[in-house]
Amino acid sequence: MDFDVVVVGGGAAGVDAAAEVRRRAPEASVALISPERDLHYRPWLVYLPAAAVPETDLSIPLSGIASTHGFQHIQDSVHEVRPKAGEVTLSTDGRRVTYHRLILAPGAPADRDRIPGAAEHALYPCDRGDAGELVRRLREPTTGTVVFLLTGERIGPGLEYAGWSARAARDAGRGSVKVVVVEDGDAMDRQFGVQAADRLVSTAGTLGIETVRHARVERVESGKLVLASGAIGADIVCVTSPLRGPDLGLPAELLDARGMLKVDATLAVPQYAGIFSAGDFADVQGLGLELPKTWMMARLQAVTAARNAVVSLSGGRPAALDARKAARMAAISMPDVGGRTVFVRNRKPVLAGSWPLRMRYRVDAKYLSRYRTRPGATRPAP
Repeated sequence: MDFDVVVVGGGAAGVDAAAEVRRRAPEASVALISPERDLHYRPWLVYLPAAAVPETDLSIPLSGIASTHGFQHIQDSVHEVRPKAGEVTLSTDGRRVTYHRLILAPGAPADRDRIPGAAEHALYPCDRGDAGELVRRLREPTTGTVVFLLTGERIGPGLEYAGWSARAARDAGRGSVKVVVVEDGDAMDRQFGVQAADRLVSTAGTLGIETVRHARVERVESGKLVLASGAIGADIVCVTSPLRGPDLGLPAELLDARGMLKVDATLAVPQYAGIFSAGDFADVQGLGLELPKTWMMARLQAVTAARNAVVSLSGGRPAALDARKAARMAAISMPDVGGRTVFVRNRKPVLAGSWPLRMRYRVDAKYLSRYRTRPGATRPAP
């Protein structure tokens, strides 16, 4: 099988990249390779503990998206990317898919080995399978402690899971279920700024959430999270979330220490013309910015990677990711803590409460309407 452009990854970055290539180059042949049958709307996983949105509304069939936007979905995982040969080998039967341009957007799973003991004794609910397991386990106890550890490259969902878990327990009359947020080091201060972090702690406190600030995490054991200052007993420990790059069989010299793909400011792999990356897998260098691993940033990178793949097909010169736009996006945070938020810009609190989330919900609705083939929820239930 030969295509003008092959996209690896069926998440937000991969789907946006495939659709954008087809929009810019309607005659181009485009394939999206993903082992998943559906596009999963991961920003809404945090609403599952409170059943604030139906679980069925988190999944959109990739077959429908592919049909609407004019690309082919190959449902399989990647065994190996072979840059010198210009081909991707599939896992199921070893088939080879050749490409003229390649966009790698496979996302980044949780790094379950970074914290000792966490792989055996903790859940990583940013991964969909563990999100479902968290919901199942939250339905069982009438008492107990649920700990959310904020660490690594993506801490926002931990606050959101804590908020909606606490709200679910409160609404169900299970006041004896205790929700605790543990900040590993200065994770909240670094992402939100000290003032905004303090405001978020206060916001979480209105839902009965206890927060442990500036902890030194040592390991996770059965029934407890061990800190340098002692241990916190826990019936459930959730970690959100250190990340690592998936194994695509790429040469080691192309990857950073976390297994992410090193790309330049145009999102291209310098060593191989015609290979681009977007989303969590991309370690973008040369912009002078530390880009957060967020859904919005993944989508911005996807459009840039798609544009540059199309331009390079016709011999044009790829352009750099819009650094100003990326910086503006990186400066904004708005975690949905059980239906309440602190709107943070440039690491300063700007607005608080529930109504700033309307902006976020409008973005959700616009995105979902682009790819859904049937009606569904456009915002979490109040």
